[in-house]
Amino acid sequence: MAMVRQVRVLVITMFDTEPEDGLGEGFRWRVREGLDTSVVVPGLCADFPLVHGRADGLWLLTTGMGESNAAASVAALALSGLFDLSQAYVLIAGIAGIDPAVGTIGSVVCADFAVHGGYAHELDAREIPASWPHGFVPLGASAPGKPPELRVPGEVYRLDESLRQAAASIGAGVELADDPAVAALRAEYPGAGSQGPAMLSGSSLTTSVFWSGHQLGARATSWVSDYTDRRGRYAVTQMEDNATLVALERATQAGLADLSRVAVLRAGANFDRAAPGKAAESAFTQDVGWTLAAENVWRVGSPLAAEIITNWDAWQHGVPARWAGVPL
Repeated sequence: MAMVRQVRVLVITMFDTEPEDGLGEGFRWRVREGLDTSVVVPGLCADFPLVHGRADGLWLLTTGMGESNAAASVAALALSGLFDLSQAYVLIAGIAGIDPAVGTIGSVVCADFAVHGGYAHELDAREIPASWPHGFVPLGASAPGKPPELRVPGEVYRLDESLRQAAASIGAGVELADDPAVAALRAEYPGAGSQGPAMLSGSSLTTSVFWSGHQLGARATSWVSDYTDRRGRYAVTQMEDNATLVALERATQAGLADLSRVAVLRAGANFDRAAPGKAAESAFTQDVGWTLAAENVWRVGSPLAAEIITNWDAWQHGVPARWAGVPL
């Protein structure tokens, strides 16, 4: 019978590279955290077939990019019988596009909500009525801004607030990295986008489309607001969070995981729109921030993982009271 490994913290990243490339989300955890044990798990992404870990219960899963890879890899791990995730804290730690009205490249957002941005009717952009702000309509609704009448499982998740506050409080004491090339790009933006990297709160929008633009950004803001009953504010956009959370929710329903022990950290790797006065498509070539984002999300996530593992007696049965009530 295969050994069942007890997991205290499961870090989920979406892609990895060799350390010399500097771009990957996963290698910082593998190398810097000394993850010296590797386990083959059937059903994982062919590019990342191994789960890496340590004897004290820190493990790393790299899912592959996109919703399909994320959901399939997390489900494969949860159903493998090789790991006990029933008490594990799960840290989704990756990069994202960021709204320059909220933060900048290198900033780390500790998410309060994860909202799916793709369950929609979409009207051809060339045929949008003049009175509509965009062509995306919630499922079952008749126009943008109307409430959805067809709800889809997994479209919105409210992340556990106590764990979010703990992650934010621990992360607030971390010195974030910066980069001259990123600073030069940042200077082209006004407001929050022009400031240095910081620890932030906000909502994460999942969509399989790598979108960009001021109008689509406005749509993202209103979409998150509508789907969270005005409680969430769009901050970052990425391709996996809701898919990962769906798989963890199903595992929780089967008694294999605990969805209340999930935190989402996303670091801005690029702005979700071009700088004022720049061509709209220039946002697609913003490639100077990926390494910085991967670095800073590790810098914030690592002390959280260390706090949980080092003080497991205090964390085993839930977020300790000392970390509650510390809003970001």
